[in-house]
Amino acid sequence: MKKLFLALLVLFFVPALSSAQSGMLNKLKNKVKQRIDQRTDEGMDKGLDKVEGSVKENGKDKAEEAEDAQDTESTPKAKSAETAAAAPGLKSYSRYDFVPGDQIVYAEDFEQDVVGEFPLKWFTNNRGETVTIEGYPNKWMRMYHTSRFVSPALKKLPDNFTLEFDAIIHFDLGENEKGYVLPTFTFQLLDLLPSDANARSFLQNQDALVNAEFGIYPGVKGESTITFKSEEKGADYMTSGQKDVANLDSYTGKLFHVAVWVQKERVRCWINGDKVYDIPQAIPAKTNFNRLAFSIPSYIVKEEKVGMYVSNIKVAQGAPDMRNKLITEGKWVTSGILFDVNSDKIKPESYGVIKEIATVLKENPTVKVKVVGHTDADGDAAKNLDLSKRRSASVKAMLESEFKIEASRMETDGLGETKPVADNTTKEGKLQNRRVEFIKL
Repeated sequence: MKKLFLALLVLFFVPALSSAQSGMLNKLKNKVKQRIDQRTDEGMDKGLDKVEGSVKENGKDKAEEAEDAQDTESTPKAKSAETAAAAPGLKSYSRYDFVPGDQIVYAEDFEQDVVGEFPLKWFTNNRGETVTIEGYPNKWMRMYHTSRFVSPALKKLPDNFTLEFDAIIHFDLGENEKGYVLPTFTFQLLDLLPSDANARSFLQNQDALVNAEFGIYPGVKGESTITFKSEEKGADYMTSGQKDVANLDSYTGKLFHVAVWVQKERVRCWINGDKVYDIPQAIPAKTNFNRLAFSIPSYIVKEEKVGMYVSNIKVAQGAPDMRNKLITEGKWVTSGILFDVNSDKIKPESYGVIKEIATVLKENPTVKVKVVGHTDADGDAAKNLDLSKRRSASVKAMLESEFKIEASRMETDGLGETKPVADNTTKEGKLQNRRVEFIKL
């Protein structure tokens, strides 16, 4: 029985750890064998408990279930052995007033990259790798300590743009380690000269024309901090700030969503719907941000116990003018209402967009609208059509239940993938096509 259980565990872990080195696999086999020999019936740690449960559940493991599932849009194709907790609920975003730009200029979910390899389009001074995380769609870039990462060059961003991404930070530290190990995670907006040589140079000396940096310090005992600083090369201009966030440590081990809105010199930042910064004179005038960067500057003694991941990066330009477009032009389109993969469940970071459209409808009580859902062209066309109809119905339901917009003022429809507005072969185009339209009736 022991040998059979050991074989099942190894078979489950092999595909999930395709990114690991062979030495790690041998180490895992030895660990599993030791645990089976020592604790046959009970006392397994959480990771092994989860694997055992997945093997036994309905006589089929999760890897097999994933193979049986049919893809629609961007269904995840792999799972890793690492698991994070669920994202926060919709109500936690009730004060969220972030509205993303209406023209997507850059998107990255690392789907084109090979698990276990460093993302091809990015730059680093040390190491990182593409991984999958059980329970979450898409692939993720794992970042290791004392490493910096720079994105490919972006289209020169205008005065008004937004940045969003998902991140996961987890650490499994013993009580004797928590006193001196403090993982640090930073993300930056960079104004660099356009060549890749300048991106590589920044990795070594962090030399940029303008560097706007946010630091996240998720303390392990409630002592959490978010910092901000902006520096201009060759000038005395510098803005800095520090804010203690009592609940930041509760984000560890969970997906959290970061949003930044730049409007000329003004910078605002939200984490999981909470506004942590709103600085009117944060960056120099006429700054031309054109790259993103992430870094793990802190030295972590036991890096295998700490994971830092980023995915679902989106940069969009333009300030949405929904009042004018809906009331005057008769139509407003947004890619800022997001849903779970293959689902009509609205993601909490969509709250600010739906709240804004609800405000417009309240200010114009005689206006009626049709809510129309659209998808990209991935997956089965008939399923996408059904999905788009269900998603538009979810938006209507939220407007009615959360914002008290009368149901009689709203119709719904879905057109699936039949009316693309952008190229379905690019990530940016797919995001633009996964949209919701509000049409004045």
